[in-house]
Amino acid sequence: MQTPGLLLMSNMAPGNIDTLTDYAKQAEAIGLRNFLVTESMTDSLALAQHFVSHTDRIQVGTGITNLYLRHPLLAALHVMTIDQLAPGRMLLGLGTSHVPVNAAFGISMDKPLTALREYITSLSRIFRGEDEALAAMASRGIPVPRPSGKIPIYVAGISPRSIGVTGELADGSLPLNYAPHGLQEVVDGIGRGAEQAGRSAADVQIALIMHCCVCDDQAVALRSVKQTLSFYGRMPYYNRLFVRQGYETEAAGIAAAWEQNDPSAAAAAVSDDMATQVAALGSAQACRDKVEEFERGGASYVVLYPTAIDGDYEAGIRAVLDAFGS
Repeated sequence: MQTPGLLLMSNMAPGNIDTLTDYAKQAEAIGLRNFLVTESMTDSLALAQHFVSHTDRIQVGTGITNLYLRHPLLAALHVMTIDQLAPGRMLLGLGTSHVPVNAAFGISMDKPLTALREYITSLSRIFRGEDEALAAMASRGIPVPRPSGKIPIYVAGISPRSIGVTGELADGSLPLNYAPHGLQEVVDGIGRGAEQAGRSAADVQIALIMHCCVCDDQAVALRSVKQTLSFYGRMPYYNRLFVRQGYETEAAGIAAAWEQNDPSAAAAAVSDDMATQVAALGSAQACRDKVEEFERGGASYVVLYPTAIDGDYEAGIRAVLDAFGS
């Protein structure tokens, strides 16, 4: 088993940043690969900057930073600021987020694939020092920032075309809500994108984000995972992903339940098979075995994504840290 990373949900609840900081320190202490945070009504880059200042070695990053919320120059400058504070320790996880999420901000996701391609291209150009605005500053003798080394850009795209763009332009992929058998579309899509760009698919890491519920009570673990997957299944991108992996009935049931605003029915629409395939659940050993199954399916490594255990997210995180810290 490759050393896994850890992705945690973030929010601005009182005391939560301190709690997340403690988890970052624990992740470093037990030797996890990286510590990533979501951008759920928070500033993921500000959080990453905070975490690198309170840890010493672990790679820190975002899973993901919503490209629609920041001009690429601002994002690049912030990332390079973090890189100056902690050279070589920043991973930029990037994505378009989802129509319902962006609509809440009044943002129209017009041509998201084009937006993704242009954003990655702009970031890469800025990191190489080739941006026109920075060049104009340099021509006037003003020092311009440059990263200490390669800043990896990972993309959380899960549509077939966005996976292709990942293979063309990015350093890694952050796929979520895949079963091991479904992960082949990521492997193949990255391969095609890399070939079109004249690069090797081996240069693109597949950091599979894996829902993980470490709980010896199988019924509780199943119930918890189903609640989590039903939440993601309300998002069109993920609902279509479930369909592509053979879970048409489940996807239709989740969508119908959310149309009625019935979260219990949405969770009930997730089958046992879908839950046990897409997520790791049960004993610590069962969850470690699931990591290896995903690696056999094509993941370069796995990023552990704890689920709440019957609504208790802190318990879910602690259980994952205990299971993978031994």
